[in-house]
Amino acid sequence: MACPRSSLLCSVRTDDRPDPEQMRVLARLDPEAKLAVAQRLREEALALKEAWLRQQHPDEGDEAIHRRLRAWQLHGRAWLD
Repeated sequence: MACPRSSLLCSVRTDDRPDPEQMRVLARLDPEAKLAVAQRLREEALALKEAWLRQQHPDEGDEAIHRRLRAWQLHGRAWLD
């Protein structure tokens, strides 16, 4: 069944699996290095979300965008009610 282009669920793939080589590399890392990788991934994800929010709300300033980003982190939504 084809998904409508606007459907967010279509972008989620259920058959994605970690690359075995990536898993071997991660398994060899010490806890501090694993934490550093996780922090870097989180920072990159937040930067992507911030860029998307700026695209969706081009007239809003930094403070409003950061409030939306924080709301998304805390509540899973970026609305400012």
